[in-house]
Amino acid sequence: MHFGLESYVSYALYLGAVAALLLSVFWRPKVGIYFLLPLIPLQTVRYRMNDLPLGSSLFGVMLLGVAVGLWRERQTLPPAARWFRVLGIYAGFTFGSLCLGSAYLGTSLPLPGDVRFADWREYMIMPAMCLLTAAAIRTKREIQIVILILCLGTFLLDKSFWGTVADREFSTYSEDLHADSGAMGYAGTNGLAAFTAEVSVFLLALAAFEKKIWLRIACYGLAIYSALCLMYSLSRGGYAAFLAGAAVIGLLKQRKILLLLCLFLLTWTTLVPPAVRQRVEMTYDQQSGELDHSSETRLSLWNNALEVFDANLALGAGFNTYEYMHLNQRTDGGTGYYADTHNYFVKMLVETGVIGLLLFLWLLITLLNQGYRLFRRAQDPLFSALGLGLVGWVACAVVANLFGDRWSFLQVNGYMWVIAGLVCRAHALEQTASAATPEGSHPAIATTGFDDEACGESQPELAREALESLFADPVSLERREP
Repeated sequence: MHFGLESYVSYALYLGAVAALLLSVFWRPKVGIYFLLPLIPLQTVRYRMNDLPLGSSLFGVMLLGVAVGLWRERQTLPPAARWFRVLGIYAGFTFGSLCLGSAYLGTSLPLPGDVRFADWREYMIMPAMCLLTAAAIRTKREIQIVILILCLGTFLLDKSFWGTVADREFSTYSEDLHADSGAMGYAGTNGLAAFTAEVSVFLLALAAFEKKIWLRIACYGLAIYSALCLMYSLSRGGYAAFLAGAAVIGLLKQRKILLLLCLFLLTWTTLVPPAVRQRVEMTYDQQSGELDHSSETRLSLWNNALEVFDANLALGAGFNTYEYMHLNQRTDGGTGYYADTHNYFVKMLVETGVIGLLLFLWLLITLLNQGYRLFRRAQDPLFSALGLGLVGWVACAVVANLFGDRWSFLQVNGYMWVIAGLVCRAHALEQTASAATPEGSHPAIATTGFDDEACGESQPELAREALESLFADPVSLERREP
């Protein structure tokens, strides 16, 4: 039931965006972050505002407003954000590679108004969200709010996709079964599968540290809902990504997940719908010894792409050039040429060469390192969960991107960058709590759950001091003199 209000949704969202922008600039920068979060995976919802003034630049304008608000309040990045220099190096390299690509394609320099520059700018929005999240989200309570909004956005996306598949018949596989990705939009069902795999693993990490039963059940429930959407997406890359991420969570924290994975792998053919089983088994025909058409196409794309790489080993052809090379004509029923290599690492090699791929791997390792360090060292269980969740998300992303570009889509990968920003802030809060704790004692926060309740009645004063230091005025804790 829409009550005839469907046509007013875009205007309501637009007015909300204007209000959030003003509040971000003149009151609290975090308001803009809060507003954007549920819209990140809901691409089709965001695009309702495209016809309104600056509606198509919602994220860029809002993040600019957040940055202005942070500047007005003289808020800076936390000390733990020194690893963000990796992002700066990567951003500078990709822009230089973008210019190199113009020379390769024989086009003008990528300046504002150029299509390739617009693609690069949209790509950089995600690292910018990481930086601004780390700067604008200042306390543990705000981190909890962000996680709650992330879960809301995930639920809305799952509900949107479930509405498209609930009435379909999955007794036999057909290409029409995965033609609609719900609110995920142009990222397609493969993009939706990557997102649901990643967010399911992240929720498993949260549940592993949650002490309140009802919150743990909520995390598991949303994880299962997302996993069901993943199953009906019929994406083999998404399945592989989820298994890899769940295995990481099992190895690092919950061994019972490994047992469940083993049981599932032994019995999966009896548990999933026939269409899902057929989709997986059709990958390789044991009788003929041949791969299916989709897999054969991928191999052909990789071979042709690597021929281009052989001629540009060090720096590649240039960032965002493969789409314009027109190397392989589509054989999947579409028109034109393939715009993606169907393996992001191959695409990085072709476009940015060995140097670009090494920088990209450096970025991945840095993200994994930040998450793992927080997971192992944090006294607060929520922060440990965030660190483990980031590790699991990146592990999923690595596997998912072996099957295609799932990295450069905001609706697929945006939440990972937000979580990375939260991890950075959590590192700073941990350092603050440790500095406020007397030498030889342990922060009472180490034994608290996500709800900030102090436990350990034998040390009430210590518990209060640790929590007060955590929720102290963020400006007084980290403001620097201009």
